[in-house]
Amino acid sequence: MSNQEFIDELDAMIAERRKMTSPLYQTILGGKATQRLLQGFAIHRWPIKNLWVRHLLGVAHRLEDHRMRVLFVENAFEEETGRLSDSRRHVESFADFARSVGVTREELENTPFLPETQELHDNNLRLCNSDLHFTAGAAGVLLLMEGQPPIVNAAGESMLKVMRDEYLLPDWGYDFFVHHASSDASEAAVSELEDEHSAAVRTILREFCTTPELRDLARTSLAHSIELRHRHFDALMRDYYDPSEPVFRYQGEQ
Repeated sequence: MSNQEFIDELDAMIAERRKMTSPLYQTILGGKATQRLLQGFAIHRWPIKNLWVRHLLGVAHRLEDHRMRVLFVENAFEEETGRLSDSRRHVESFADFARSVGVTREELENTPFLPETQELHDNNLRLCNSDLHFTAGAAGVLLLMEGQPPIVNAAGESMLKVMRDEYLLPDWGYDFFVHHASSDASEAAVSELEDEHSAAVRTILREFCTTPELRDLARTSLAHSIELRHRHFDALMRDYYDPSEPVFRYQGEQ
């Protein structure tokens, strides 16, 4: 198997169980989400997103290749400051989304994890910040999170468009999705920014994940992460969604 064929295999694994195969994303992108579901989504996706820079740097600091390391440091710099995209710290824009659906900062930061959230949180930390080879984290966390196909509904509309036009969020409430879920069905990646970042991940996997042992570790790490991620998504539907509740529409801050 060539290096590119191996990357194609990982991409196929991600595409097969992409976010839109989850009832959670189908409900949200279908314009059917209640306020309680969007609040649960914000609260329990926050701890996963809040660790993102630690995962980037956990992989980057073990890269001896300066050329590759710089790409991950640039990614981390953008995530922590927003300066390269003339925005702001990305998790702060996600916190703004949470506020727009009625979640306070205290709730965002102090709500106890669901067991499925804890499992995914701990898995991602282990893959990127332990003595495992760095390509395990690159495949099982970085590629999975930034190498998604576009998150679009049956009409080909992006998550950004749905948040803006269906749930009527203000610009400050949907800004996170401008950078992380803006592509429609005509695009190959979930957003321009994440396409650029995932290209760097594919490069280090292509160059450094070359032995049968490392490839097996990358495959199993990715498969386990995908399974935990979908359990996490399903738990949000289980604990936060009741279709008898009204669909959410932003009506100003309460």
